[in-house]
Amino acid sequence: MQTIEELHPVTIMIYFLAVTGIAMFCNYPYLLLCSLIGAMIYFIIQNHLKHVKYHFFSLILFLILTGINPLVSHNGVTVLFVLNDNPVTLEALLYGANASVMILAVLYWLRSFSQIMTSEKILCIFGTFSPKIALILSMTLRFIPLLNEQSRKVSDTQKTLGYYQSDNLIDAIKEKGRILDIIITWILENGIITAASMEARGFGTGRRTSFSVYHIRKEDIIFILSILILSGTVIAAASMQQLEITFYPYIQMAGHSFMQSAGLLAYTVLVLLPSVLEAEVALKWKYLQSKI
Repeated sequence: MQTIEELHPVTIMIYFLAVTGIAMFCNYPYLLLCSLIGAMIYFIIQNHLKHVKYHFFSLILFLILTGINPLVSHNGVTVLFVLNDNPVTLEALLYGANASVMILAVLYWLRSFSQIMTSEKILCIFGTFSPKIALILSMTLRFIPLLNEQSRKVSDTQKTLGYYQSDNLIDAIKEKGRILDIIITWILENGIITAASMEARGFGTGRRTSFSVYHIRKEDIIFILSILILSGTVIAAASMQQLEITFYPYIQMAGHSFMQSAGLLAYTVLVLLPSVLEAEVALKWKYLQSKI
């Protein structure tokens, strides 16, 4: 079996749409927690310990989002304390924590998605339907890292020329404005050069066609069927109101049932699929190395 990165781009797109879509439209706490844990495990497998700051940022974001909700929403019957004549309730706090877990889970999945889906894969997905849209998306994704790199170069050059020496806020704003002016000029010049280059290559003179090195294989079909079965189980459980929770005025959860367990188990397997595939490939590789 291959890792999810080696599957067809359409298969990858279907998977991430399934895991993020279910997490966004189902607010059941256990399901969202499974989504966050699965996303973090896969993110760590992909990056190891390269992005420790991102985990720290996620923790800070979780605390901020959790704390904001009970300050702006005072619904609920369980009052923890009163702040400025406004009650802070347990229900509002738990609702904020639940929503924060959902947001972090989606952010982790999207971060992994952005690392897997290269511009070539996006071009493969949209090239069949609309080659022009695929080209625009591919150019946009390529332009973002170029813009970051150019911003860094301009900033380093400005520091070399002696700027950024003053702690004055007004001078700092002027220096940032100078960098922004340079970057905007560079964007316009780069756009003109790109347009002239594309015109010289004959862009727009005929019907565009698409070419892709990716092909649907047996592994893709098996993976897509697995996604459909697992997602269908979760959707069926949600449609039967087995994965619902209400926080206001007091917390009410659906009673335990077979469909609830089946839905949670199906989603747990779904979010762990990429990590399982990565572990399987790693173990197989180590086994083959031991045979050498």
